[in-house]
Amino acid sequence: MRLPAALILVCAIAFGQQIYRVGNGVTAPELVSKVDPQYSEEARLANINGTVRISLVVGEDGEARNVHALTSPGLGLDEAAVAAVSKWRFKPGLKDGTPVPVSVDVEVSFRLLTDPGAWSPSRVTFDSPEGTARPILTAAPYPPMYSAIGATGSVALSFDVASTGAATNLHIIKSSDPASESEVIRIVRGWQFQPAVKDGRPVSVRCTMEFAKGNL
Repeated sequence: MRLPAALILVCAIAFGQQIYRVGNGVTAPELVSKVDPQYSEEARLANINGTVRISLVVGEDGEARNVHALTSPGLGLDEAAVAAVSKWRFKPGLKDGTPVPVSVDVEVSFRLLTDPGAWSPSRVTFDSPEGTARPILTAAPYPPMYSAIGATGSVALSFDVASTGAATNLHIIKSSDPASESEVIRIVRGWQFQPAVKDGRPVSVRCTMEFAKGNL
């Protein structure tokens, strides 16, 4: 179907609209109202803390557009942050006194109260093949007590989320103290997932988790 010349012109202008960055005479947008993000159920179960870095364009009308996550702790916090920031409203940035679309980055922090010395994930990633729905964390029991080894610590490990949803083949990647490794392995071994799905069938997917305790 051939589009009318006027419509082609309108589309060309819309898609060719210049997006500005702050500086060189372009002022930064100012936040007018914000919506606080909601913790995803997975992140709440895991007691995950962290910051999602968001990129967006503030339009001439002050609305947030092209909102997407640049970095995230995982377990649905990226989606939660994007959903919240998409509802934020701004006083638009100006160039020569005229509102213009401005590209900016913002950070959305997620924090849960955790006991001192308790382990919690700081980052979770899944190595899901293309076309595969990632695993969903459904249960994350923590042992009732932790050892007093060190006030702070960090452990990174990888494991398979099997087609049954169990965490298997656990492997330590690095740690600040070898004595802490058994604690983290004991935690993750008890976790359960809704398995990854590809073509309607559950499949095994590799997961990497970074744990921290204290103020690391």
